[in-house]
Amino acid sequence: MSKRSKFIVISLLILFSEIMLSMTANAISEESIDEMTGNEQKSAEDPRCEKWKEIHTVKVEVTRVYNYEKEGKLKVTEIYSGKELKSKFKDDKFTRSQTFIIPEGEGVTISTESGSLKLQPGEEKKIVTQESAVLTTENDPYPYCSSTSSDASSTSSAYPQWTFSKVNSLFKTYYKMEDPINLVWKEKDLKSVKNVFLSKKWVDNPVEYTHYLSYPDGKWVAGDGMADSKYRLSGGYHLRLWQLPDGDIVSNAHHDDNVLIIPGHQVDGYENAEAKVTGFFGTVCGTYWLDNEFYNSEYNAYNDGYATLV
Repeated sequence: MSKRSKFIVISLLILFSEIMLSMTANAISEESIDEMTGNEQKSAEDPRCEKWKEIHTVKVEVTRVYNYEKEGKLKVTEIYSGKELKSKFKDDKFTRSQTFIIPEGEGVTISTESGSLKLQPGEEKKIVTQESAVLTTENDPYPYCSSTSSDASSTSSAYPQWTFSKVNSLFKTYYKMEDPINLVWKEKDLKSVKNVFLSKKWVDNPVEYTHYLSYPDGKWVAGDGMADSKYRLSGGYHLRLWQLPDGDIVSNAHHDDNVLIIPGHQVDGYENAEAKVTGFFGTVCGTYWLDNEFYNSEYNAYNDGYATLV
């Protein structure tokens, strides 16, 4: 073989080796990205959860009354009514109310689908809308449906998927589905998790509606709220924490919008809050597919259905 032929053969071998190394590197890179971003295959949806949600969804008329007293107290009352409500629960009216303290003399803005309403001390406004709500009784909680972790060392677990708020009839308490669960901590205690938020200047017990989870023993447990400011008048990050009976901690982290909407603002982001909180802890151990994908088109709030395992 001539020198020229040898040179060509060696050059081709080098080129082939570089191509193979490049393909291997790309494969490793794509695999790493998939692991980092949680693009694992979703587990099969638990039919119990979807069936339960379907059965408990009812069309209701919601009347919201905003009574802004001159003393700086804003009382918000929500009244749920309608034929489907009475047919399903034998009650024709559910209510909930909460009073908020507003700096005296300041007006507030109430956001609605048709626009914003300004309310001054001494005024009252009433807004009526037609909505679908997921409602249940105290002894018929949402089931803990199976979830799969992207961490290969973890087995499938069952976690709550949604938070609930209380609504009341004359004699009974009911629960209304609210926010998706999007964070999980394992092998950590509630106090140490809260201390991380406190070190970031978040506050304990912010102004909020109380949300609940149903534990496996049937007990409804209120969340432990934290936020980046007490009132979040200009918007802000907010979450509620629960330590489950098995020791794991879950949360419904979200971002509230920057318009003073009483009660408790409106959620305009889930994924940004999930990323914000995850960043406080420095490491991501994986994700859980909780099958609670959700999108609120009015406020452009999206939850992808995965809970980050911190």
